Amino acid sequence: MPDRPEVTAAEIARLAGVGRAAVSNWRRRHPDFPRPVGGTDASPAFALAEVESWLRAQGKIAELPLLERVWQLVDTLRDPAGHPAAPLVEAGALLLLLHREPGQWAELADRPDTRLALALPRAVAGTAVHAFGPDGARTLGLPGLLGSTQLDLARLLAELAAQAGPVGAYEQLLTRYAEANTRQLSPTPPEAAELLAAVAGVPATVLDPAVGLGSVLLAHPPTTGRYGQDADPVAAALARLRIALHTPADEPGPLPLDLRAGDALRADGFPGDTFEAVLCQPPYNERDWGHDELQYDTRWPGGLVPPRGESELAWVLHCLAHTRPGGLAALLLPPTVAARRAG
Repeated sequence: MPDRPEVTAAEIARLAGVGRAAVSNWRRRHPDFPRPVGGTDASPAFALAEVESWLRAQGKIAELPLLERVWQLVDTLRDPAGHPAAPLVEAGALLLLLHREPGQWAELADRPDTRLALALPRAVAGTAVHAFGPDGARTLGLPGLLGSTQLDLARLLAELAAQAGPVGAYEQLLTRYAEANTRQLSPTPPEAAELLAAVAGVPATVLDPAVGLGSVLLAHPPTTGRYGQDADPVAAALARLRIALHTPADEPGPLPLDLRAGDALRADGFPGDTFEAVLCQPPYNERDWGHDELQYDTRWPGGLVPPRGESELAWVLHCLAHTRPGGLAALLLPPTVAARRAG
């Protein structure tokens, strides 16, 4: 974990409101431009404090935007050996406290750091339990003690929430995360999520077995029982927090929301359960989806195992197996699936 926030050339361009080419020109033309402190030759990293000072001295920014200050602290807390989005779980849990119990933060905010470091995690964990049930704090993996950087982040998050609201603040952070991880993430576009929800109507229960950041479940009202699963436990936690933040603050808990971690094909989180609607955007073109170990799975009608290269068909059959008689299953799939022999 870096001792101080660092930024790439692309992030410097974002801060100054210019293109990346302008940053390259500054590095060539200005001998006093900050030197790299990390990264690689192809993608150097610079100390945020030095960059901010240089930009101000050049009159290119007046003050670092609040969202950027929050994001750089989030990035500082990221463990290089861990999940890149792990700090966003802590951030989302704090924003959920601000959303559902804003008075608690007002009561805690002026405490000395030594007391706040213990009191704030307890308050956040309490909110998670109220929203998600007895295992709420444990499933999110929330810390019991906060360090100085985490406390700085909490205060900045409170400022950001005061500007944009807790929901808006979290959406901004998730957008930044998605933009920084385009190769790993393929969020369901809001328009597609709304279309899937419109096709399903207003079901009593809905399952998304590839929940991602929760866009499909988010398109349904809080009165619908929402269930989901994702192979990435951090993504499942982010989706859980996101949906809870979009739920009215006065909605009594535990919320009708059950999101589980695990590979839905290899380790079905809802074996034997059926739902009124099953909607999802599954992963595409997966070669290692479990073909060999799932030869005798009961989800394959007539024992016909989907071909190894047809992971999309396996997802369709998985969704159908969880659809209640008379219910509906709808998946967002690439057009090439319809042209394949199995499709």
